[in-house]
Amino acid sequence: MSQTDPAPADPHQETSRAAPQEQNKQNMKAFGKFVERITPWLFEVGSWSFGGLIAFTLLVVASLLTVGPVDPAIMVAMTAFALALPLDVAGLILLRLVQDLKRVGFEEEVVQVFHDVGFTVGEQMASPTALESLRKRRTGIVLGDSLGILALSGLLTLTGMTAALWHMAWWIGVVFFAMVMISLAMVIVAIITIQPRGSQEEKEYKRRYREEMTRQAKAQAKKNED
Repeated sequence: MSQTDPAPADPHQETSRAAPQEQNKQNMKAFGKFVERITPWLFEVGSWSFGGLIAFTLLVVASLLTVGPVDPAIMVAMTAFALALPLDVAGLILLRLVQDLKRVGFEEEVVQVFHDVGFTVGEQMASPTALESLRKRRTGIVLGDSLGILALSGLLTLTGMTAALWHMAWWIGVVFFAMVMISLAMVIVAIITIQPRGSQEEKEYKRRYREEMTRQAKAQAKKNED
């Protein structure tokens, strides 16, 4: 065998590399199933969130209108709330629209209308599997867009509220913003804490995998030096 021939692949190394990838695929699949099951709850929470932000924004804007543009802080607050309000309305409309389309069976009605007028729809497009796949895709897109809209609207609302409190005294705005960040951190810590801990076998598997990767990296580095 010549020196240029590649060394035979170690099946144990290939298995150790493929196992984490397969586990990641299974985790992503499980996460997708989990999101699919809690989708109705996500729609309800999103609708409550957007509805609450709309009511809060209208209430604050009504108060700020009586104050008028007395200083830059009020101008910033009014601008932030003016930008957040259309986003909240758009997010609420998106969530409600998807729920209503699913409730009335919009896709089935469209297919039935085409059949009634004598237009033949492809079997693949009219099949229950295709219609369900279309609904899942639409739901995923709307949930993703709504999450982005909610994040942007929340940031604008936070900016507007901070600026409005800054009008009263600068330190009130700073303290409010700091408390919002602390509250958010507490929520994140609580969510992470209540997550189920991995089993001892899973921890041992991850430890062995890290050790194997470290050993391979050292062996490759030593081979390169030689």
